[in-house]
Parts: sequence; structure tokens; C-alpha cells
Amino acid sequence: MINNIQYAVSEARNAARVRHSGLIGRIRELAAEQILRPVLPAAFDIGTGKIVDRDAALSAEVDLVIYNRDLLPALMYSDRDGIYPIESTYYAFEIKSECSSGNLADAIEKARQIIALDHSQKESYQGNKSPAVSVFFAFGSDLSLEGKSEFERYKELDAAWKDDPVIKVICVVGRGYWYFSAENRWFYQPATNAFDEVLILVSHIVNTLVQRPIISDRPAPLFGDYLRPPDE
Repeated sequence: MINNIQYAVSEARNAARVRHSGLIGRIRELAAEQILRPVLPAAFDIGTGKIVDRDAALSAEVDLVIYNRDLLPALMYSDRDGIYPIESTYYAFEIKSECSSGNLADAIEKARQIIALDHSQKESYQGNKSPAVSVFFAFGSDLSLEGKSEFERYKELDAAWKDDPVIKVICVVGRGYWYFSAENRWFYQPATNAFDEVLILVSHIVNTLVQRPIISDRPAPLFGDYLRPPDE
């Protein structure tokens, strides 16, 4: 895992030399995918694209989606580009080369679009909760090590950060990992030379994927909801 992370970080940082924004983004996504794909449980897959609800509302483009193929089929246009039903989506990643105030603000707005999507269990997901957990992941930061933390910057951008944040998971390589737990508390993993901030992120995601399909908060969705004519 450490070797995979080291390689992914190196590739993401080298991508800046390409000087092609679309290709740079693609390299970042592939680098992050290389960290996650080898440890995903069998029913789960990774893609990129948009998230859709049963009323055909779409999210903004999502850099990396972790979804469960056994819950609802995704509409795939290639082996990794597609549209993913909200009920079968577990994580939605915004991936950046560098964490900045602008990138964080953009990620918060995209996460709000995901939260607004409709689904069969909407009434049980109050506030900023969604079946798809929004993750902000960056391979570096524009902040100095002596200045404020990435989390302090996030707090300035999300008024609901303390009790019901829009983005529940933040990981910045070399700076740390923050996540909002089921106990409604923020937890922090400092960065280390062995990339513990990324290792703990991956372990928490995999643990969640293994546990959530067998508990009652994710009942089997109805594919027919996506095939019915739109309401007039």
C-alpha cells in the first residue's frame, strides 16, 4: 500500500509538467484510483462521471465514484466513464493536485448538488446527509506548514462544519486526514512520512464498504423507479 501511494503521489505531482488541464485531471484520477482499487470488496467498482437520481437530476461531474454494482446498474459509456444511480453510490471524490480555498469552495458546491439528489430513503437523510459521502482529496497544498491547517480553512467555507458538514472526509497528502464520524465528531490523523493520512483514509473507506451493505440504512433500491415516466 505504501508503495502504491508513493507511486500515485509521484505521478500526480509529475502530471503538472504535462501542461494540459484535462490530461492533468485524468492522471490525478488514475493515481487516486490506483490507491483504492486493489483493496475494494468484490461488489464495488470505481468510475468517473455523474450521479443521477430517479427524477433524472444530475450532479456536477465527479472525479471518482465508488459504487456497488449489485445494487443498481450504472450507465457506462466506457470501462470507467458513466452515470451512477445515487442509491448505489457510496463515495464521491473531488481530486485536486493542490488544496486551495477556491478548490475547496468548488468541492463544497458540488457536494451540495449531490446532497440535493432525490432517492427512496430521502426522508431519513436529513440536513447534509446523502448515500454518497463527499470526499475532498488533494496531493498537496498551497498553505505553508507554519500557517493555518486545511481543516481551519474548511471551517471558514462551510458554516455547518461543526454539526453537519457538507464534505465529510478531507485528505491532503502531507498535511493530514479529517473525517466526520457517525458520532457527529471530527477526527484527525496527522500526516507522516509513511503516508498514514492516506492509509487510514483507505482503511476507513474499505471498512465502511464492508459494513454498510449488511445494515438497514441501505435497503435494496428499485430499478423500476428509474424506468418510470417522469412526473408531469
